[in-house]
Amino acid sequence: MNGFKDIFESAQQEYANSDNLKESFRHANHIYGFCTNGDNEDKQSLNYANIINKYLFHSFTQQPKSLVGYKGNEDKYLPISDVDAKHILMLTFLFNNNNLIYDRIVEIGGGFGNMGRLTNNIIKYNYWDIIDIPHMLELQRFYLEHEIKDISKFSFIDGFTDINYENKSIDLVIATHSLSELSWDVFIKYFHNVITKSKYLYFGYNKLCPSQQLVHFKLEYIKSNGFVLEKYFDYTENISGYENGAMVSYDLYRNVLYP
Repeated sequence: MNGFKDIFESAQQEYANSDNLKESFRHANHIYGFCTNGDNEDKQSLNYANIINKYLFHSFTQQPKSLVGYKGNEDKYLPISDVDAKHILMLTFLFNNNNLIYDRIVEIGGGFGNMGRLTNNIIKYNYWDIIDIPHMLELQRFYLEHEIKDISKFSFIDGFTDINYENKSIDLVIATHSLSELSWDVFIKYFHNVITKSKYLYFGYNKLCPSQQLVHFKLEYIKSNGFVLEKYFDYTENISGYENGAMVSYDLYRNVLYP
């Protein structure tokens, strides 16, 4: 029931023992590898996104992307990398036929801040909170300051110490390939301190990873505590060189207990 706890703790330790690698984070795999996905192209995700909503697909694919993070590997720059394509699919499915104006969006596990870049000036919101571990918050702030400049609507919240939504309402929690990977105890903490305060939960996960049992327990807990499934998108990743791709699901839940 520990999820990827060891991976996250190892990355934090590597970061503590390393020089500043934010400018080359895309290839500092020992610290950031769990959120960068390498240099492959993912045409499958882009094709799905284009089918779901051509307007949003076009909008997300046209978002500016600099060389930030590619220092020393500039030749590997892709305008739309593997992780970009997957995020474009996630966001296109999420916001298709949904309200595009929000007060507060909370992202649990923000990677390097890529969803903030992709949604900039497309999805309207007053507040975007990212909850993560400290060294990832540093990367997100660094990345978004370079890519979208004005980050005044963003808050970077330490998941260890600073979660407090007692007097705040949340429109949407985004937890794609983060909540599913956390240990059970951290999942429960986030569920009761954050997710139950939200109208909607967008939960993305690999059905078999970190373990099928852990993912199943989390899904059952979500559905048993006031959340109903509104829509979902299932597919199996088609990755060149791999016989069996990840079995992925993106689920949008509505909180029927929301005040």
